[in-house]
Amino acid sequence: MESGCKWIGCCLLSMLSVQGIQAQFYTGNDVDGARWSLGFTGGVFVRPILSDNPQRVSTGDGSESFGIKGEYFLPKKWAVYAGYERTELNYGYSSRSLEGIGVGVKRYFVPDRWFVQPYLGAGWLFNWGDRHEDSTTGASSGNWSIEVRQKAVNPRAVFVPSVGVDFYLFSSVAFVIRYDLGLGLGSHTQIEAVDNKGVTYQLRDKGMYQRLNLGIKVTFPMRFSQQDGFSLGGIIGSLIENWFYRLDQNSREYYYR
Repeated sequence: MESGCKWIGCCLLSMLSVQGIQAQFYTGNDVDGARWSLGFTGGVFVRPILSDNPQRVSTGDGSESFGIKGEYFLPKKWAVYAGYERTELNYGYSSRSLEGIGVGVKRYFVPDRWFVQPYLGAGWLFNWGDRHEDSTTGASSGNWSIEVRQKAVNPRAVFVPSVGVDFYLFSSVAFVIRYDLGLGLGSHTQIEAVDNKGVTYQLRDKGMYQRLNLGIKVTFPMRFSQQDGFSLGGIIGSLIENWFYRLDQNSREYYYR
């Protein structure tokens, strides 16, 4: 959860530092000429979807993901995207990872003048990471110890349907929220653990995982407009600027008393 808070803070600071950027607001479908964007996202909630967990063992909060994607806007609110992705799925005492190129399509639904742009997407991740991740690990604390054995087969291709929304704080800068469901083909994970007291547990999955991503997206080409001063980001920036101004004025009044 700490990493999620860091991502939220970085996203907000990055967006509030950009001022006066204009691109007709939104996905750009109503703008003449080619339109494209570059986005950065990080997973604030990433989990393997277990098919078997009879002891109801927690997989912890160690899973994480990161992605960089370029998006090209097409007519009629369609878009195609491609980029780099890395996801590490943690099972408590063991983990497996996916890394590769993601490609897909997106469909927006609302008028371009709206600063909120929901969409549905579907794509593929082509994993170039290790196909097999077998390991034996252990941990100990005082008189307690545990041995964990993992056998994982990672997919070479993952089907990834998604749903998301872009919040345009400025004309060309959006705060991104996206949920992905990963469906790995020909993939499975088996984990068995036993401690020195004879307690055992098992975890299994069939290559499925879920993740909630937060990030930022910048749309190109950029243009300048007075509309940004009235956008959500401009209003927030003005409030912060006024707050610092009042703080400075109060400090001056206290100094000259």
